[in-house]
Amino acid sequence: MQRELKQYLIQRLEEYVTENKVQLIESVLAERTRHITVVLEDFYHPHNASAVMRTCDCFGIQDVYVTQNLHNYNVNPNVVRGASKWLDLHMFEREEHSTEKCFNLLKSKKYRLIGTTPDKESASIKTLDITEPIAFVFGTEKDGISDYAREHVDELVHIPMYGFTESFNVSVSAALILNELVSRIRESAVSWQLSEEDKEELKYKWYQQIVKRADLHIKNFISEHSEDN
Repeated sequence: MQRELKQYLIQRLEEYVTENKVQLIESVLAERTRHITVVLEDFYHPHNASAVMRTCDCFGIQDVYVTQNLHNYNVNPNVVRGASKWLDLHMFEREEHSTEKCFNLLKSKKYRLIGTTPDKESASIKTLDITEPIAFVFGTEKDGISDYAREHVDELVHIPMYGFTESFNVSVSAALILNELVSRIRESAVSWQLSEEDKEELKYKWYQQIVKRADLHIKNFISEHSEDN
């Protein structure tokens, strides 16, 4: 769709959105980022995956990538509480090479792949270089990231801990890591915000989710526009 047409459609749909909701969407878009993204590798507990997605929305992370090597993933609506509809979920079909395909896509988008590990010999999350786009890979509660992921990430990092317990729950780990990195990029000179075109794309998507019979409004507008020409 041409960008000019999309802008007109956004204006048409906005007529059916309350002023408060318009302002909320504008403020959320101003805080959204694709500089940091999250990969959920083969999560088989929907509760954990959904909790991480909710955390991503809270910290302004727009994209979540989900691989399915051995298990199918399903959103838990009781945990995610609608957060998933505001995110861009990139789902990879259940197959042996699901993680590999995900990694290849992220590398083509110039992301550095960062694996999480409880190993204290790895680098601390606090020293991670944030100047380049980062994709954080989280594994399952039981096994962590896969051997393939461990071998193909660019770096492994851990969250400093000072007690007897070896690791955090995965949703807690995601919250701690995202809080650390989102705070750091906002205080840095990194250009972490969405482009104007990305903002328009998301606004168009979100308005369609908010406005009743948005498809009909779009169809009518395009029909009117065609008649004018």
